[in-house]
Amino acid sequence: MTIKAQEARLWQKVKKNLTKFHLTRIESSTINGIPDIHAANHDHVFWIELKSDEANYPKLNKWQIVWINKYIKAGGKVIILDETLSKRSLKLYKPVSVFTDPRSLEPRCSFSAPFNWPRIQQQLVMQLQETA
Repeated sequence: MTIKAQEARLWQKVKKNLTKFHLTRIESSTINGIPDIHAANHDHVFWIELKSDEANYPKLNKWQIVWINKYIKAGGKVIILDETLSKRSLKLYKPVSVFTDPRSLEPRCSFSAPFNWPRIQQQLVMQLQETA
């Protein structure tokens, strides 16, 4: 299965289970690096980048790193949901400052399959409430 197909499957899980958020999948061929999902709830507006592969860190390309860094610098929030298929795990990352190497990012929390989506949703809200 291709990485694009794996991320599409992760999107289906996110769309079905993150019910406390309004989620819009963005597919852009005009803006390099824009995250996969625009999200909002009563208190927060943010972006979610989906990753689903075998890496132990979110494999972001240079365009994604630049976009995320500029958005955070402007005061925005970005969450990275990184699914490691072989380990059947999902990690939540919240970059808060400029980074150049995605391997330097530390997960804020990690979940094992089968995923407890209410808990993931709760942790996501908690991360959004944190100030940098």
